[in-house]
Amino acid sequence: MIPERDVPLASYALLASGANFSCEVLEALQKRHYLPELLILPEYPPARRQPASGRDIVSMAPQNRLLRQAGDIEIAYAPAAQQANCANLIEQHAIDFLLVACWPYLIDKVLVDSALKGALNMHPSLLPDFRGANPIEQQLECRHASFGVSLHLLNQQFDQGDIIAQAELSDRGEPPGRNSLEHRCAILGTELFITAVRQFEQGWQPVRQPV
Repeated sequence: MIPERDVPLASYALLASGANFSCEVLEALQKRHYLPELLILPEYPPARRQPASGRDIVSMAPQNRLLRQAGDIEIAYAPAAQQANCANLIEQHAIDFLLVACWPYLIDKVLVDSALKGALNMHPSLLPDFRGANPIEQQLECRHASFGVSLHLLNQQFDQGDIIAQAELSDRGEPPGRNSLEHRCAILGTELFITAVRQFEQGWQPVRQPV
């Protein structure tokens, strides 16, 4: 464990969808006393078309749990069509890092590049295995033998960026339940993120994923 006094001071924004894993990540970050300067949310649920008028109706109401957890953290929205606006906000706040934990669409390069130091995704599998939107569900369905978390750089492909850090959950045996697994992956991923931020100035050593 990293001593509390050594928690890094670099600023970051957390991009979270309101899914259970993203809530677990925010909770783990709060317990480590390392809060994001911004909590960025997509439209949630995704836009749906209203048959009568043909207009797109966008609901910006993430799960209540995430909003309750946010407390006094500043909240912003980054719908797919308005990512440039969010990038401007990131630049105005001089945010060092972006951390993504569950996001429903590909993040545009303009938003990725808005962070001063790096943009990272926390993915609850040992990449390159189980890329995609539901890695934990996939692992449980196939009764995968090992579980873990990957922290990788964002690029313009889903879950294919260079890996900064990766760790396997310590125990094996019977697969845990989904909620338990998401909770434990969030805690482990938070430690990977904090360590990566602290090590940034010494230089990361990214590992390229196989295609």
